Amino acid sequence: MKKINGVKVFIFIFLLLSVIYPLFVMLLNVKWYDFSELITSKSFIESIFNSLYTTFVSTIISIVIAYILAFTLNRTNIKHRSVLKVLLTIPMLIPSISHGLGLINLFGVNGIISKNFGFNIIGSTGIIMGSVLYSFPVAFLMIDDGFKYIDNSVYDTAKVLGLNKWQTFKKVTMCYMKKPLLSTIFAVFTLVFTDYGVPLAVGGKFLTLPVFLYKEVIGLLDFSRGTMIGLFLLVPAFVSFLFDNFTRDYSSSNDNYEYKITKNKLRDIVFKIFTYLVLIFIFLLICSFFYYSIVENVVLNREFSTIHFDYVFKDDIMLYIVNSLLIAIMTSIFGTIIAYIAAYITARRKGRFSKLIHIFTILSLAIPGVVLGLSYTISFNESFIYNTLIILVLVNIVHFIASPYLMAYNALQKVNSNFECVAKTCNIPIFKLIKDVIIPCTKSTIREMFSYFFVNSMVTISAVAFLYSVNTMPLSLLINTYESSMLLGEAAIVSIIILIFNITIKTIFYFINRKEYRRKNAYEVN
Repeated sequence: MKKINGVKVFIFIFLLLSVIYPLFVMLLNVKWYDFSELITSKSFIESIFNSLYTTFVSTIISIVIAYILAFTLNRTNIKHRSVLKVLLTIPMLIPSISHGLGLINLFGVNGIISKNFGFNIIGSTGIIMGSVLYSFPVAFLMIDDGFKYIDNSVYDTAKVLGLNKWQTFKKVTMCYMKKPLLSTIFAVFTLVFTDYGVPLAVGGKFLTLPVFLYKEVIGLLDFSRGTMIGLFLLVPAFVSFLFDNFTRDYSSSNDNYEYKITKNKLRDIVFKIFTYLVLIFIFLLICSFFYYSIVENVVLNREFSTIHFDYVFKDDIMLYIVNSLLIAIMTSIFGTIIAYIAAYITARRKGRFSKLIHIFTILSLAIPGVVLGLSYTISFNESFIYNTLIILVLVNIVHFIASPYLMAYNALQKVNSNFECVAKTCNIPIFKLIKDVIIPCTKSTIREMFSYFFVNSMVTISAVAFLYSVNTMPLSLLINTYESSMLLGEAAIVSIIILIFNITIKTIFYFINRKEYRRKNAYEVN
């Protein structure tokens, strides 16, 4: 028991120093007498209205697309659902700035498509398109998950009562989907509002709030103004955090009653066409990376060339690859361990201290990456970890810990709650119980946690943008360097490399999970 209490104190201190302390120090460094000057400045007013406009439009479009796709996979007779689900989430495997880069490749001034039609999407149109592409997979996964917790037996009741399809949708589907949909709206709004990768790539002179913050801090080294701008970025994330934790959820745990999908060829064809059009657009964007990387110059000379590969590999890219892999692997290992221990404490060791750890852990959901990175810069810029891989790993763990923690928390709550009592009665050490019983029961969740940390550490740019040095720069930030110098072929190669690493880790865990699933089924049959 003393060891568990010691671990609990360690986790609490870790969260206090890595989550609460940086935010507190950041607030202490604000020069509040500049606040009125900031909020009345033309650039700030312009950037906040631009951000609100593009975020509102992007959120609406993302939610509509995501709902249609989730409906297609759950309520139509479309085939290959599991494969389609994986393909639709491919945009999550590359940095947000890569989506902007892909749109430039396709629809920029000299884009593959736009140059034949005389238009380009630089500005608000490009930001909206890139933000939708970046955020709809997240919305799709959240809404798709929401469909799984609808009590499908209620549909039979609605049919008996004579409700038509529209009435059933309003009174049944929306009753269960209200919370997931609202959560998704808040999550997507926050994701788009706080992202600066897409606006940085395709925004042009159309200034958004995150880009304004980035320019104030990186360009002018004005950390006080950067902090005040960051406070505005905290607002939607904090509202989303409060909503998710204090609103009622009508979802059901009844997943045994399968929804009966009716036969409707016209419906299936329409939704199938929509799904494949979305996939075609995703793969057009991915293919544009390959095209730009193997063509010498898309404007002057479209002949095959290795010039971009030569430039990238002469630019010591292996250093950036090693940096990214080290950051991703260390973040995955230590992040998974910390998140799992925190989840075990809060899910199976109840108490006020555990509740405090739970709040501190999920609080990171309310801190945008760019704000977190800024707070770390202000708090640790004179420490020995600044500009090292250590601080990059630490900020990534804090940035992404909430979702893996909730994965583990939910999984551990489902494990038999009497195990600890039995272990205590039989005088079995608690750590032996965790190693031999609890961990084997949650292996698939642990793998999912590791994968989540790895993929997000490879693609993030916001949290690490202020914390790297020349020797610790991760691969994702190289995209911004190349794109700002109009080296689009080189930026495309970096995006492809990141995509390959993330697909590889996803594929490895897919086959491990499938092998375990088959072994489990074979055991149950025998």
